[in-house]
Amino acid sequence: MRSWRSKRESRGLEAELRANRPEPSSELVHRLEARVREDGRHSRAGSFRVAFAGALAAGVLTALASVGGLGYAATGAGQAVEKAKRVVHQHGVTTVHKSAARAQYGKPKAKKCPAGRKRVRGVCRKVKKAKGVNFRRPPFTG
Repeated sequence: MRSWRSKRESRGLEAELRANRPEPSSELVHRLEARVREDGRHSRAGSFRVAFAGALAAGVLTALASVGGLGYAATGAGQAVEKAKRVVHQHGVTTVHKSAARAQYGKPKAKKCPAGRKRVRGVCRKVKKAKGVNFRRPPFTG
């Protein structure tokens, strides 16, 4: 990090601070060294604990293997994985076909064709009438 002071000032201040830095007494240093040496001897007990835990775990695995418990545990783990896959499965995007937005902004409806015309493939076309035949309803006889 750059200082806003000039280099000469910072070097002088830094040198002064380093020179006046407090030093621990030699007695304190010797006591700390002795404590560290004593604590180092107790670390062997920790390695014994790790070895004991490893041996105990190996014994449990051997006991489970002898009665078929490992196969049961493996089946349970496989089933758990299948359930997790089913839960985490990603689904496709769902589209809403009937919504307020679609009703408001949907495609505009085609305009009605004028009389005598019919919409064919999006275009209003003239309807051909049958020649010579008059299509009427039969008279009401009711």
